[in-house]
Parts: sequence; C-alpha cells; structure tokens
Amino acid sequence: MSKCVLVVEDEPLIRLLAIDILSEAGFEVLEAQDPAEALTVLKSDEQIDVLLTDVRMPGCMDGFELAEVAKRRRPELRVIVTSGYIARGDVPSGTNFLHKPFSASDLLKRVRQVAA
Repeated sequence: MSKCVLVVEDEPLIRLLAIDILSEAGFEVLEAQDPAEALTVLKSDEQIDVLLTDVRMPGCMDGFELAEVAKRRRPELRVIVTSGYIARGDVPSGTNFLHKPFSASDLLKRVRQVAA
C-alpha cells in the first residue's frame, strides 16, 4: 500500500508541483489550499501518513499551528513544515523542516525519510 501525503500550500503552482512530484513517485496525494481545508480533510476517514505544510498561509493559523492541531487529532501523523521565509534556527526543535525553494529530489528524500 502506498503512503498518503496531505499537501497544504496556498500557492497553486507550488502545490501542483509538489503533488506532481509525489504522485509520480508513487505516493497517494491529497491537497488543501489553506489550514481550514486541511482540517476538513484531517477530520475525514482518509488514511494520511504525512502532512506537508507551508508555514505562512492565509487564515487564522500558520503551518506550525496546523501541525499541532493535526498531531492532536492524529498522533501517528508525520509532519514536514516548509518555508522560504524562515531560517532553520527559527523552527521549533524536533520539527521536520524543508526550506523553500526545494528540488524534487529534496522533497522526495524528505518525504520518504519521514514516511518510513
């Protein structure tokens, strides 16, 4: 059974690129354009193994807050946070972080590591 990744990204081109990369690599991919839509998906019965979320998004919560809520709802969920605006040193300890812009190989390597 393939692993399922929920991609949460407000920039459509980045979201579609990540979806294409992950799909071509054999992952099942779900998408959300903001935290509210992601929470709806997370409330469903869908099997989700990895949450890949941007930090800065419109709405009342950022990617770190979304990750916290998601982990409370699904403790087994693995999370990767991405951003082009914050430095690695500003990321909470223990957070899987992928700096933007990232290459296809960087994305796949990180998702495979976290999903394993």
